[in-house]
Amino acid sequence: MQFDGLHAVADYAALYAVLRQGALRSHLEGQLGDYQTHADVAGHSLSFTAADGSEIRSATTLVAVLDPDEITWGWAHPFGDPSGLAAAMRDTGNRYGIADLVSPRVGLPAHLAPAEVNAYLSETAEIVAAAAVHSTGHSPYHSADIGGGARAVLLLDDIALPEPTFADFATTMPGVLNTLAVNDHRVAIHGVAARLGWHIAWASGEDSTRSPTCDITDGISTAHIDFDRKGRPRSYRCSLGAAAG
Repeated sequence: MQFDGLHAVADYAALYAVLRQGALRSHLEGQLGDYQTHADVAGHSLSFTAADGSEIRSATTLVAVLDPDEITWGWAHPFGDPSGLAAAMRDTGNRYGIADLVSPRVGLPAHLAPAEVNAYLSETAEIVAAAAVHSTGHSPYHSADIGGGARAVLLLDDIALPEPTFADFATTMPGVLNTLAVNDHRVAIHGVAARLGWHIAWASGEDSTRSPTCDITDGISTAHIDFDRKGRPRSYRCSLGAAAG
């Protein structure tokens, strides 16, 4: 992903967005068990349907449509809303001077081999969704295959979920820290702490490389993360208090 400006927005919300997606999966599995998903982009709706016919539906906001060769932002798409929630992406671009968020369409690399396109669009959808979560303050989201190799990134308007707990953060971290689609993991860590009102303190490490470290607490539990000099996480430890769940 080459869009540094888009990443600057997305990185801040990337970890928070992952935690919200985990909450969405838990909610759906608890209510439906196994389920199928159907997106009606033109009808602004998304349905999750179990084998027994039970269903959870949500109205949606179109954030973007990702074709193999370009991104079309929801506020510029025929099925989107030029002045609604998705327009916050454009407002963020104007506020911070990020041309990729202000242009209605943004080209994607033309040199990708056919086998690379799906993986690239999957990662790009995660980045676009995280940027939308940060810009709008709204989540969770869903990335839907809409045919022709295209994907739609949708914000779910009608599914209320509890905010992530420190225990959610602690148990999720080992599996996602090194797989987040971010340019700077430190920004993602700082972003989730700021969003959830946790205290975070940064310091230089005590080793010879002077690599950064951070300590995070919600006042009950704590987490410590060591990074290498390029800002990549290399170790993580946590202590959960009695009320962390």
